Amino acid sequence: MPVLLVAAIFLLLICVWILIPPFNGLTLGLAVAAIELSIYLLALNALFLALTLLRRRRKWIAAAAVLATNCVICSLPWLALAGAKLDRSAAYRSVNVPITERAIPVTLGREHSHIQAYLPAASRRTPAIFAVYGGAWRNGTPQYDAALNRALAHRGYAVFALDYRHAPKYRFPAALDDVRSEVTFIRRNAARYNIDPGRTAMLGHSSGGELAALVAFDSRSPVRGLISYSGAIDLPMGWKYPPVPDPIGVRGVIEEYIGDTPARAPNRYRAASLLGHVRRGLPPVLLIYGARDHVVDIRYAWKLRDALRAAGTRVTFLQLPWAEHAFEAVPFGLHASVAYRATLNFLDSTLR
Repeated sequence: MPVLLVAAIFLLLICVWILIPPFNGLTLGLAVAAIELSIYLLALNALFLALTLLRRRRKWIAAAAVLATNCVICSLPWLALAGAKLDRSAAYRSVNVPITERAIPVTLGREHSHIQAYLPAASRRTPAIFAVYGGAWRNGTPQYDAALNRALAHRGYAVFALDYRHAPKYRFPAALDDVRSEVTFIRRNAARYNIDPGRTAMLGHSSGGELAALVAFDSRSPVRGLISYSGAIDLPMGWKYPPVPDPIGVRGVIEEYIGDTPARAPNRYRAASLLGHVRRGLPPVLLIYGARDHVVDIRYAWKLRDALRAAGTRVTFLQLPWAEHAFEAVPFGLHASVAYRATLNFLDSTLR
């Protein structure tokens, strides 16, 4: 079998995950990588296709056909994004503030942990972002999302990447209590970290988006903004109607987090779900969700957006037409830069 045909088939086995819905954790990772790196896959396939066409041999026809198919597949996410109605204005300021990183020791229950702080050099107090990582409430560390946290710090925002105790050992509301207590701790020590406690925002990813939102919607810990990257929203409905296919086993994930089923723990499910916390007077919200998300269905994001707007909340809604769950795990990928621009625009308009 010609080498180029082997290469073409190998690339096809990667590219198809741009189209095929993921059905387990491995294929979810493949789908995220294939979609976010589609421009690089397109370039590689186009290069091999050009080499094949230059040879002008009949035995290369099959390789050329496969490579051309790959090019079409890899173009789809970019065409979808190009056709989407997005705010493409750039909020980038021509600054690159020096930063220092430090671990701030904290105790969560009886567990010793730390907050990872990204602190910009500044003579005046800076706005602060409390970042909460995702990982299905059972995995992750404050080092997650470091590329985004560093980028925001270089733009003059102090970023505090919080930690929390994980399920199933610790059930709801342990993680929420941890995040809330860390926010309170940093605010009380604002002078030590050179931040303005009156200019803070919550930022969360996936399960961390749910925790960040619950803190932002609580009047006891007032913040001026919330950014949710694919945050969990409606746990009772998510349990009742898990995604199809279901790559992470959503029903089991939720049960581990809450500690029971909705029928046996309805109050805990309501307390952990965002729709029941929507009220008037909430801070501005930026919701960033992928239309192809196979963990948090985009329809729940629509429901939250509509409920917030009905309550008078200023909502910016960014729907990425081909993005899968956890797309931002590839910081140089297709959708991460679009989400970053939206994040920076939102923070500049909310905290500056």
